Amino acid sequence: MTKSSFFSTLLVFFFPLALAINLVNFLWVDIVFVLMTIAAITASEKTWPEIQSTFGLKNKLFLCCLTAYFLSGILGYILYSPMEANELTKIGNLRWIWGFFACFSAGYLLAHKKIKFNWYFLTVILALAVIIVRHFDETSGKFLDSSLRIKGFYSNPNYFAMAVALLWATMLPFVIYARNTKSRIGPAFVLFLAGIILLATYTRTSWIAMLMAVAVALVYSKNKKMLTVSALIIGFFGLAILFNWFNLKDRILYSFDIKINNSQGERIAVWKAAWSLFLDHPTFGTGFEYAAKLFREYYIKLGQPTSYVPGHTHNQFLDVLTGAGLVGLVGFLGAFGSGVVFFHKKFKTAVEVLDKQIALGSILCIVAFFSCSFTETPIIQQGPRNYILIILGFSYGYLSGKGKKQVAAN
Repeated sequence: MTKSSFFSTLLVFFFPLALAINLVNFLWVDIVFVLMTIAAITASEKTWPEIQSTFGLKNKLFLCCLTAYFLSGILGYILYSPMEANELTKIGNLRWIWGFFACFSAGYLLAHKKIKFNWYFLTVILALAVIIVRHFDETSGKFLDSSLRIKGFYSNPNYFAMAVALLWATMLPFVIYARNTKSRIGPAFVLFLAGIILLATYTRTSWIAMLMAVAVALVYSKNKKMLTVSALIIGFFGLAILFNWFNLKDRILYSFDIKINNSQGERIAVWKAAWSLFLDHPTFGTGFEYAAKLFREYYIKLGQPTSYVPGHTHNQFLDVLTGAGLVGLVGFLGAFGSGVVFFHKKFKTAVEVLDKQIALGSILCIVAFFSCSFTETPIIQQGPRNYILIILGFSYGYLSGKGKKQVAAN
């Protein structure tokens, strides 16, 4: 195998392999980003315009939005935090955003290779199967039990559920727009296994993310078979809730219990404190993640119990407002908004099946991300965040690399 063919093979397998690695150990993904960056620099021409194209550094609106988001949060640190070693470390940790551009380069270079290929996602299926078998063994067969929530190789079932929900949403178009039955089997298995896992996480946010992804997919695809399958799934969930199968009814009713000593009551207390903090620092916030250190002060100010002090706001939008202020929120929403516009245009003008799958998969990933963002903070948690970088970065790069020239699918 020549050096060129070996590199082409790596590009083809980058996307499904990165998705699988993030399920098994999300810390390893940092190494993947570094290796991909080195490979992309080596493979590209050493001129600045070519490097800009390879790493997606030419979209001025997107880069301006990212700059506003990150710079505002850093200014919040400088203006309102003591700027001790911990804060300096957190500013340095913002380098995680480079993972997006590393994944962009993988997609961009793959598009330029013009390789004909199919993804069967065997590595993802294997990773999901291992997680299911492992949980079944750990629970002695009590797979669906709200007191034994599955968390895979993550430390928290909520973070794990967010990551799997993003993966599940991204896979939907690979089933809807499959070229043939053979190419549909792999993604369908991923959906099936990931769906079982999401049920076993008992994470309500991830269930909502699934429903929202299905609803948007139906609007885009207008697929009658998918509409029938969706109706059957919703009917199953309706019966499960009605008869409390797998304790689903209890779990959902728990959402409406807002006593201060449970998760809902604690979230409401955090949201009130976060909103009050934002009103005191509306422009640049107080720096990413520094706001949590001030919550106790605001609990006292608002006359709330001070026993619960979380590490984040349990709401991505409030987290951005408290950490980076209004300037940061505009940049944050602008970056994702420009992504939605880009993928929507690519979906509408796509001729090749793979382009449609990737474009719609990215839109559904963003839908799932925003659905999770109302009660959690996916950007802070590395596992879910990695999927945002991998899925959106690779997809953006691949569709940008295709350019305007498209070839009809066979």
